[in-house]
Order: sequence, then structure tokens, then C-alpha cells
Amino acid sequence: MRVFVGAALAVAVLGGGVIFLGRSHVTVPATSTVTPLSTTAAELQAHARVILVTLDGARWQDVLDQPGALRNADEPPAMPKLLELIRTRGVALPATTSSALPLSLPGYQAITAGHRTRCDDNDCPRIDEETLAEGLGRRLHLPADQTATFASWARLANAASSRDGVVLVDAPPPGPPHAGGPPWDDARWDEETVTRALAHWRTSKPRFLHLALLDMDEQAHRKDAVATVKALRFADETIATLLAEVERLPEAERRLTTVLITTDHGRGPGRLWPSHTAYASSRDIFVVALGPLVTRAVLPASQADVRPMVERLFGLCSRAAVKAVVGDLPCALAPVDAM
Repeated sequence: MRVFVGAALAVAVLGGGVIFLGRSHVTVPATSTVTPLSTTAAELQAHARVILVTLDGARWQDVLDQPGALRNADEPPAMPKLLELIRTRGVALPATTSSALPLSLPGYQAITAGHRTRCDDNDCPRIDEETLAEGLGRRLHLPADQTATFASWARLANAASSRDGVVLVDAPPPGPPHAGGPPWDDARWDEETVTRALAHWRTSKPRFLHLALLDMDEQAHRKDAVATVKALRFADETIATLLAEVERLPEAERRLTTVLITTDHGRGPGRLWPSHTAYASSRDIFVVALGPLVTRAVLPASQADVRPMVERLFGLCSRAAVKAVVGDLPCALAPVDAM
């Protein structure tokens, strides 16, 4: 089913699912109801896991297969497996960027800081405050390999951590294209990043994993719609693989594991889709949440809301209000915070 509306905001309920209509956003409906899990803050702090996947420059139209998507009309959606996962075990939220400009590094810093930072271009210095991953490591007493970021873009390291050695950050070195790598600077192929991230997951089972993919943005800047959709299809397969890995966890951990998918920025309207930054539509993004802890209430979100969502999924109280996804999950100060 496809629905297209203008700027008016509305909520439509179909069967057991919810569709949010607004800014032309439409989420796919869920086909099953969800009984909230009974858990405690202590249980979440001890066993919860969160996998955060960011799809650089991915448009909500392509991710959620809405009018204006790049794929040809006779082709399947760019991310069919994700759409099915949303229907059966999650929710897709309309969201906005929180950064000064809809650019990559400002967007990633807004996600990891939980608010807009001073960063306003892709040449910003390293973030100078405790990041999401660092805060989780400190509050939950986790070793560095348990809060891990694997990125295809070198400069994302400037958003992942403020200090060396506190969390694991695996990103390519900055510099020009290299043999075997993509034809753009400061990067490696998403396939290599995913291979490295999955190897770490299988050996270390990190409590927090941020997988930051890039190919779809770079292909869009090259105005290659076919390659952009192909990069999204690879991301779709990757997310399905991650969910399969989650299914192999022990029950006590699987039931408390959540996968979040979002992006650093959107793109220009209509034929201007290869670009962003200068267009208001580049601020329109999405947040997808999958897992037993996810509530089906569809509320608008922003990049700045991702951090408090993740903290609450770990049973940690946050300074910021939690607007969506986590519902009434309990939270408490971790022992290190109470000292």
C-alpha cells in the first residue's frame, strides 16, 4: 500500500499497525500486536544490547519505499527485508536532523552527543565531549571492545569518541582513494566494513555496536541511481544478517536486544536528490527500531533523540526526555553514576 499526503499531520490505524502521515512520511504498518516485555533497569544494564546502523545520506523514500523512490517501478523495493522486519517486529518513525546543517559529520556528532554540537561542516575537529559509546562504557563498566564503532568513512571517527582507547573505533585512514578501495577519498567499501564488524560481533558480542555504512551517499553524489539502490540492497542484506546473529543469542540477551537504523542527513527534492545541504528536504530523515523492547507508538523524532533512546534501552536514565521507541522502560542510575 502506498499513501501520499502533503504537509498535514495525521495518524491512521490499519489493523494492528500504525501509519504516520506527515511531511509526506509514511511508515509501513505492523501486522502483529506486541505485548510489552516485563523487565527491570538492572536486567537491562546487565544484558541489553543495541546495534545502531547508520545509512549515510539514505532517503526515507528509498528506505521505506515511498513515492519518489529511486528504484524502477518494475523492481522490488530497495530494502524489502527491512520493510518486512518493520511490519513484524518494529516501527519506522519520521525524524529530522539536529545538526546546524544537514551534513555528515555534524549529523553524526548530533547522534553521538545527543544534541547539536558546534560542528557545522565535514572538516570539524574531533568531538570534545563524552560520546554515546563512551558514556555507555563508563556507566556500565565495559571494556573498550564492548562499545564498538565500525565505519566506512574515515572522518566518522571524529564523532565516535573524544579520547583514544576508551571505545573501539575501526575506520579507514583518511586520504585519497587506494588500490582495491572505492573511488572516493577517506573511505573503504561497505563490504569490508561489514566483514570486519561481523567478525567482531561473532568473537566479542559487543553490548553496543555502531555500524556506519557509506556507499549509498557516495553513489548518490555521483548521480548513479542504480548504484545507490544497489548499495541500499547490500545494507538491507546486512541488517537481515545482523538480525539473524541476534537470533542466535541466549534468550536472556536476545529478548533485550534492539536494532536501530537511521541516517546523518536526507537529500534534495525530486531531481535534486543527488545533493543535500542546501535543501530543506535534506533535514527529513527516519529512525527505524526493531526488537522485543520496541513500542509501536509512532512519534516524531530527531537525531538528538537517538542517544537517550539507546541509554534507556540499557536501563540508564538520561538527562534528555525520551520521546519514542522505548515506551515505559525502567531506568536507574548505574552504580558508577551514583558514586
